[in-house]
Amino acid sequence: MELNDRNDKIWEFINNLEQDHPAQLVLKQKQYPDLPLKELASQIASRQKAKTKLPEWYAEKVWFPPKLSLEQCSSEATAKFKSSLISGESFADLTGGFGIDTYYLSQKFSQNHYIEQQVELCELAKYNFGVLNSKIDIHHSQSETFLENIQKPLDWIYLDPARRGDENQKVFLWEDCSPNLVELLHLLFEKAQNIMVKAAPMQDVSRAITELDNKVKAVYIIEWQGEVKELLYILSKEAVEYPEIHAVQLSDDGNPSFIFAGNKLKETESFIDFKLPQQYLYEPSPAMMKAGFFKQMAQKFQLSKLHSNTNLFTSNEIKEEFPGRRFKIIYQIPVQKKELKKHLPEMKANLASRNFPMPIAQLKKKLGLKDGGDKYLFATTLRGEEKTLLFCKKMK
Repeated sequence: MELNDRNDKIWEFINNLEQDHPAQLVLKQKQYPDLPLKELASQIASRQKAKTKLPEWYAEKVWFPPKLSLEQCSSEATAKFKSSLISGESFADLTGGFGIDTYYLSQKFSQNHYIEQQVELCELAKYNFGVLNSKIDIHHSQSETFLENIQKPLDWIYLDPARRGDENQKVFLWEDCSPNLVELLHLLFEKAQNIMVKAAPMQDVSRAITELDNKVKAVYIIEWQGEVKELLYILSKEAVEYPEIHAVQLSDDGNPSFIFAGNKLKETESFIDFKLPQQYLYEPSPAMMKAGFFKQMAQKFQLSKLHSNTNLFTSNEIKEEFPGRRFKIIYQIPVQKKELKKHLPEMKANLASRNFPMPIAQLKKKLGLKDGGDKYLFATTLRGEEKTLLFCKKMK
């Protein structure tokens, strides 16, 4: 089915059957002999995913890629946040893909370029940008070729290097991605004043900065719906010794609900004290864990740490603004089944292991513990190397 064949009959079918299980739709071919049900089932599967990830696009008659491709693209929330960081006259997305980032970033510029080497994605982007009334120039080209042919420097360049190797394995070093950012860096700065790069959440931030000769002035660790979704690097023509690293929690509308900024120098110079468990326990959010600014965070929220290698914090006063999970400590219990049963007769709780020498599956077996319920247990190590269980109630 050609892109321009998305007629009223196609959309009526999609709207009427969008709540159905996609795998069951292909069995209805006899009922709809003139419709490509296999393709429409794939589209419905993608739209079901897009309903929460890309609500604005879902509400329009855009055509989505297969579900797997959709899972790999940016969410509306993260794309909107990126657009809040940059603006200017001209912009290019060198790795256009499905076009989510291009679309939201382009709203801050008057001249916009989408560059993509796969012709099918170019055609899909052209169709969808038309549906969305977005003025973006489509270029079917290698990113390097596009850059070499630019006559006038751009205000901003954005790229999201592909993170798959020759054998489809995940890669995290810049030099293993496509395009190779390390090799491309000099040309990028010839052609643009500012560069923004997206990377995988598993990437080692310190190593990534070193690989770019420290030409990074800011890093954003983006958390949405309780997970770190991506890393953003704002590059600098000059080396920066201590780039600001921002841990960001996003709401569904793309606005930050919390931002914490720090750098390695501040972390080195910050003081932290270690105390035994007090009334409350704190577990940093995924973005804060990734940033690793535990001393700076402890100072800001006036918290103590349980142990130098235990990334759990404690206080006697509740810190409502803490970026992460907060718990009331009910009991501190020895790591013994008999002792635990005194306080937890049903032997059912949510167990987490933080700096504890036993794998969590083995610990569950030792304790005879089942998952579930509204009780929380943290198996951890305290400042004097004592091993303990903290029996907690989660705070709202």
